[in-house]
Amino acid sequence: MAPLGTGDFGALSTDYGPAAWVPANSSNYTVSSRESAYPINYIVIHTMQGSYAGSISWFQNAAAGTSAHYLLRSSDGAVTQMVRDKDIAWHAGNWTYNTQSIGIEHEGYVDNASWYTDAMYRSSAALTRFLCDKYGIPKTRTNIIGHNQVPGATHTDPGSNWNWTYYMQLVTGGTTPPPTAWSTIVDNTTAGRFTASANWGTSTYSAQRYGADYRYANPVAASDTAWYKVNIPATATYRVEVWYPAVAGYNTSTPYIVATTSGNQTVAVNQGANGGAWRSLGTFTLAAGDANKVGVSRWSGSTGYVIADAIRVTRV
Repeated sequence: MAPLGTGDFGALSTDYGPAAWVPANSSNYTVSSRESAYPINYIVIHTMQGSYAGSISWFQNAAAGTSAHYLLRSSDGAVTQMVRDKDIAWHAGNWTYNTQSIGIEHEGYVDNASWYTDAMYRSSAALTRFLCDKYGIPKTRTNIIGHNQVPGATHTDPGSNWNWTYYMQLVTGGTTPPPTAWSTIVDNTTAGRFTASANWGTSTYSAQRYGADYRYANPVAASDTAWYKVNIPATATYRVEVWYPAVAGYNTSTPYIVATTSGNQTVAVNQGANGGAWRSLGTFTLAAGDANKVGVSRWSGSTGYVIADAIRVTRV
């Protein structure tokens, strides 16, 4: 788990040590004295339908009329607390549940599974486990619920892309399937792990890059693939994620190639948007062995540079 840290906002939570403390505007929650005033019986899981930084800013706005106790960042699982546990955040749309729950917001959008990263799952589950132990909340799906499960809810978050089975395994500390333990990152600078022709340039232009730099090339009606070599431990199912800097004008249909057991599969990615974080291409069956497993092709029908930055492969 990666706490936000003092370098981002400067203060740490007194309720949950790994969290940063950034208070919501006092117009957006109710001061209380829980658990003497109300019992804390529930954890409510939300999806922001927006960005981490944007949500923090919104809860600081007196006009928001809403808040949550904790917010989680997608890329690394960083945590920010904005309402004290003792106070009542306005997050559930149901006063009874507001008074008896702690709301946890997760960066992203319900219709895009790539926002629900393993780092965020693990960080959120550690927070939920801590809160359940602290307040005697049963670690069950009766007490750890989605916003959509609150009586009278009009929201659908966290949505069908939220992996409740995995999340509850993490919360309960039960045996996590061994596959989740293996993950690897290959950057374009990883020694012996990245190959590209001389047609691929090197850039440090965007601050959204992963690591020191990234590679770029013009689209062309030929493959000229830049390859990431990955040593897969066993033939199994793996989630493949990519990291690229998003710059207006970069290619809107960059072909990523995944070498699966049934042949190469291509996934087109808009590299002009949603950069600076891990984005999932999906899950694929990859064969054991050390070989080129993920590539970035120049063969795109769109204009603008195609980018090769970093990839992450995780067994699921």
